[in-house]
Amino acid sequence: MAWTAEWRAKGDWTDSVLLLDDNGKVQEAFAASQPVLSRLLTEMGDPRTWRGGATVGSDGSDPEGWGQLVISRASSGEVIEVEPELFWHGIYSWFRSHGVDYDTPGLDVSFPMGGASVLPRSQLMDD
Repeated sequence: MAWTAEWRAKGDWTDSVLLLDDNGKVQEAFAASQPVLSRLLTEMGDPRTWRGGATVGSDGSDPEGWGQLVISRASSGEVIEVEPELFWHGIYSWFRSHGVDYDTPGLDVSFPMGGASVLPRSQLMDD
């Protein structure tokens, strides 16, 4: 079974990471956070083993309803599609404005916890 993972943006700080089945329907939704986005953008592992806090009802199975597509990746890790302006805006908003990057060690510690898990800046910065 082919899976894809998508980062979608719907206004300020209401980003989500979705897991879609091979029919393009949302099967799992995660509230975006630094650890969740870091996992999506680095070593995804097997997305079928991810578990999130958001529930997907019958009205939530269409990924378009979750906002604009930022990036989608195949379960193999291949980038399928990216919207460069949204991607770099998101990288700045979620990571660089906090003095870290998406591949900063320690961001994935709490994955796959949902919510706005943000490690304190002092734990992420190289002094």
